[in-house]
Amino acid sequence: MQNLDCSASFLIVQSGNERSDQKSRTFIEQARREQILRAATETIAEVGLAKASLARIAAHAGISAALISYHFDGRDDLINQVAAQVDTEIEQALEQRMANAASYVDALRGLITGFVHYTAKHRTQMYALYAIASSARARTGTSNRHDREAIAASLSGLLIEGQQHREFRDFSVPVMAATLASVLESVPRELYSKPELDVDTYAEELAEIFAIAVRRTGRGRRRG
Repeated sequence: MQNLDCSASFLIVQSGNERSDQKSRTFIEQARREQILRAATETIAEVGLAKASLARIAAHAGISAALISYHFDGRDDLINQVAAQVDTEIEQALEQRMANAASYVDALRGLITGFVHYTAKHRTQMYALYAIASSARARTGTSNRHDREAIAASLSGLLIEGQQHREFRDFSVPVMAATLASVLESVPRELYSKPELDVDTYAEELAEIFAIAVRRTGRGRRRG
């Protein structure tokens, strides 16, 4: 099977870029940045983005606010880097899940189960990302629909390739992508509100639902 072309970076927030001097940082500088990013993530998850001031983040990390300003170009830069870090980690986790997929159905399963398991294991990071996204929507006046459309656009590539390789049946890609995006968007809230949920079963059931929905089982109806 050809390499699957499905970006995992479809989650919620479009963040700023890393500084161009990343390669020139010393080990100690990089470790300090990681400490600050971790403290910022935990603070946002605990008190919300609006209350996550540099002073509060610094207190959580046990350092001075001035030290944060040395490593980041202010609060907005720090928040952007928190989002970028979580997004990168999600992408890496999903790529690992999808790397050895023998088919497009397996790749779709890996995408769904990987996202559920990542969310379950990184609730703090995902909650912080959700808080950042909610704040961004409030500032720009956008809605959940805007986020869902962006996620659906990113998922469309996998669905289109699955159809092109005759593994997926003929269906409306926009409809299927929007449905999958809506389900993925609800996963963090579902896991947060139901801590007793069996994550393995939840992940496998979601994956099976969409595997059945897309899998070619016979002569499908061709759409124009």
